[in-house]
Amino acid sequence: MQSSNSGFQRLSQTTLSRPRFLRLAAGALLPFVGLRKSAVAAPNSELAQNSGAPGTKDAAAPGRMGAILVSQFGPVKIHSYLSPAEGLHVNTQIVEGPTTIVIFDGQLLLPYADEVASYVQTLGKPINRFILSHAHTDHWGGLQVLTERFPDARVFALDGIADQVRARGPARLDGLRRTYGDKVATKITVPTETITEGPQRIDAVTYDFKRFVDGESDLQLAALLPDQKVLMAFDLVFSPNQHAFTGANQFDHWMIVLKSLKALQGYDTIIIGHDTPVGRTAIDSTITYVKRAKEIHAASANAKTYSENLRAAFPDLQQAGFVDLSASYLYAAPR
Repeated sequence: MQSSNSGFQRLSQTTLSRPRFLRLAAGALLPFVGLRKSAVAAPNSELAQNSGAPGTKDAAAPGRMGAILVSQFGPVKIHSYLSPAEGLHVNTQIVEGPTTIVIFDGQLLLPYADEVASYVQTLGKPINRFILSHAHTDHWGGLQVLTERFPDARVFALDGIADQVRARGPARLDGLRRTYGDKVATKITVPTETITEGPQRIDAVTYDFKRFVDGESDLQLAALLPDQKVLMAFDLVFSPNQHAFTGANQFDHWMIVLKSLKALQGYDTIIIGHDTPVGRTAIDSTITYVKRAKEIHAASANAKTYSENLRAAFPDLQQAGFVDLSASYLYAAPR
């Protein structure tokens, strides 16, 4: 299979310091669990080379901080904007149909959301809607910029996501703002519309929306594009090159969810929440990772042991900082 990064060069970014990465990720990933301090290694600064959809790097804006991979599926294009390391390598997916655009997820920090907005403007088509995959702050923090620049587009999410953002969002932004100042949103952006499960036709593109619970997060959307044979799995699937975030402590059910995704036939391109598109082998590698993490968690008495043993089990994976972050949630003292 052709690499998803055909013509897509590795992008070097400045590596985050350990304390800075922990403060950023703690505020972004899990808005529902308390966090105790733990040293977290900085993530690897390079983009992974995955096996997914054929794509080409967009080179229209040399000064752009993030990177864009454009994948063509007949009349439909999926533009994947990937933030640099400071933004946790979060993806915003821009699905370009014949006449309009659907945008999935809105970045963590405002400068990267602004880059998304500027790029979308170059496509010359109106925004049909924004869709939020789940309530982790790194996926909705930049929606403030996007909704301001495209005020006519509504924000959709699964039933329950808006309540999560509304309840925990202000505290998450306050914590991030102490470190990142005006790069962080000044207000939460709460979805106003509900995505219903099942097939929907949006601008001649068929989406089959699915609701999953107790995976990487407690509630998450996935979307099938049957005509394009694309599975938008977001944070349910991780890159074979990177550690996964396991701090939600939902190992068993997450593996059930992954097996249900694996049972879907014909979907050879998988869009994920962090890093470039991947192939089907990423489902197997995520299952392997979650299974091993569960075993290590059961045998580890504290965060340090969990981190050391999980790193040792997967010594070649990038984003090792997420191992320590996960451990800090898994072994946090009860509030």
